[in-house]
Amino acid sequence: MLHIAWSAGEHSGRVSLDAGSTFILARRMNLPEQLPLVAEEIDGSAYVFVRLPYVSDPALVITATASQPVVHRGQRDNGAVVEITTPTGAATTPAPGQKVSLTDTGSRVELRFPDLTFTAVVEFTAPAVPDGSGTVQLGVDSLQHDDAWLVAAIAVALSPENGVVGHGDLKQAFARWRGVEEHSDGAFDRNILRPALSARGIEAGPRMNKIVLLVERCRRTAEFPARLLDDVRTRLRAVGFLLDT
Repeated sequence: MLHIAWSAGEHSGRVSLDAGSTFILARRMNLPEQLPLVAEEIDGSAYVFVRLPYVSDPALVITATASQPVVHRGQRDNGAVVEITTPTGAATTPAPGQKVSLTDTGSRVELRFPDLTFTAVVEFTAPAVPDGSGTVQLGVDSLQHDDAWLVAAIAVALSPENGVVGHGDLKQAFARWRGVEEHSDGAFDRNILRPALSARGIEAGPRMNKIVLLVERCRRTAEFPARLLDDVRTRLRAVGFLLDT
């Protein structure tokens, strides 16, 4: 169960969501001027609609999962500040289109404009990892649904501090994780790496190193928390990809 306490100026509310449901902040310009904000529940998901032209549709989507909730920044890059802050003060600034897994209950998701601050405090109970399971599953399940997110997490997890993972190693690791045959170089670049860059608003020319662009962007925006990267390395070892070879 996911619990969200939200506020926007003098408006506020609380919602609870089951796994698979979402909390969405979005634009709705057909609201009457005297009613600039409306909160609704539709098919088990919670919506907050605002009558502001610069708020995207959707601007924020928080999805309840069986493990850690996922925040998707739909808000376009038009001067908005979107920030995720943990209870310890660690902050992440997701890029437009980016998804971030929340690893800490009580994290605050904030969308700021000069005349609007929307805040959602997200509380959840993470499932316990069974003793002796051999593989830490917590935090990696959300990676399964999107190749563009998965390959980026693997690339960052495998890259040395002052470099990036090799093209062949990244291909092999991705294939082992998915349990499929390795792509050819061209197919991997075209079907996996380029969509990962496009999802983050990055344009890569034919001579640009896509892995460098991807890893640098993910590190700069702190897209993947350290604990999630450790989980990725553990999962890779479990599927037979040895990081030390």
